[in-house]
Amino acid sequence: MPIDKTYFRLLTDNAMVGVYIIDREQLFQYVNPALASMLGYRPEELVGTVSFLSVIHPDEIPLLVSNYQQRLSGEIPHSHYQSRALHKSGRVVTVEIYATSINFNDQRSLAGTVIDITARSTAEELLLQQQKALELLNSSLEQRIDDALAASREKDRIVMQQSRFAALGEMAAGIAHQWRQPLNMLGLSVQMLQLTQAKGALTNEFMDRHCEKSLEILKYMSQTIDDFRNFFSPESEPHYYGLDEAVERVVAFFTCSVDTIAITTDIRIRSTIRGHVNELSQVILTLLNNARDALLERQVAAPAITVSVTGDDTMNLIRVSDNAGGIPEQIIDLVFDPFFSTKDASRGTGLGLYMVKSLVEKSMKGTVTVRNSGAGAEFSIMLPLH
Repeated sequence: MPIDKTYFRLLTDNAMVGVYIIDREQLFQYVNPALASMLGYRPEELVGTVSFLSVIHPDEIPLLVSNYQQRLSGEIPHSHYQSRALHKSGRVVTVEIYATSINFNDQRSLAGTVIDITARSTAEELLLQQQKALELLNSSLEQRIDDALAASREKDRIVMQQSRFAALGEMAAGIAHQWRQPLNMLGLSVQMLQLTQAKGALTNEFMDRHCEKSLEILKYMSQTIDDFRNFFSPESEPHYYGLDEAVERVVAFFTCSVDTIAITTDIRIRSTIRGHVNELSQVILTLLNNARDALLERQVAAPAITVSVTGDDTMNLIRVSDNAGGIPEQIIDLVFDPFFSTKDASRGTGLGLYMVKSLVEKSMKGTVTVRNSGAGAEFSIMLPLH
């Protein structure tokens, strides 16, 4: 059965997309309710009196006129494009147009459908902006990572430098302690030479004996300087060294400047590891100094420090413990933070334990932890086997 025009009109009038027919004079000959509503009009306000160009954004008119002429001439029978229309209120409506040329009332006309894609267009624009922002972020990400790494390295460099200054102070105190007795002996030797000469009893044998003894003392003092200098000198390349020997060396160095604290060394393994021995020395020395300061500050009756070296098939374990009563539980998780210190500002920078953690984790690829044992604090350094 032939379909009457009424059915087509019923279909277009109730369509959810806009439908239009434009004649050769650029006037609307038909506008369905959906398109009229899309533009803020009633259909009768547009049909027969309004040029389609009056509801088009001025910037889009050249393109639409070109498409209009090409379709009327038959050069391009069909077209599909995106454009911007103007709502009656003046706001811009982004639309997607499907257009074709038809014969209407015995003359060449244009017909098509219109879809409001303002929301989609806004979302696409937002997505494009976010994509550009992401591309910009990605393009600068590498530089920002480099800057962050450089800042981190600079912070570590400053921390290490300050730690070395503190170590130099320890070295100076150690040298002073080591030299005190030899200097006294040199002074006594000089006085003996003066007294013997004053008595007229100075002989060549007496002079030679005292000179030889004085030279031995000076040699010892010179060797002390070399020992201290080598202890803190930086190493450029890692090498193999005995873990037990390194620990014993640090304890011996520390013991020479401490007279009132009982220091016990418990070495249960003999292990060889690869790395920078002076970094390990600095770590252990920092832990020993912290233990000493806590013992002296709290005036423990029988102060004691224990350094042990144990291990198994997977790791080496160094423990430094004291009997100073331990670290308060409310701050024990903060002791490795930079610039955190329980000491007076004149006696501590808060960088010692931060330096310990940095050296152990970054350079030695190990871990360092702290806990309270029965008598005091216990620091544990776990180093992987090589």
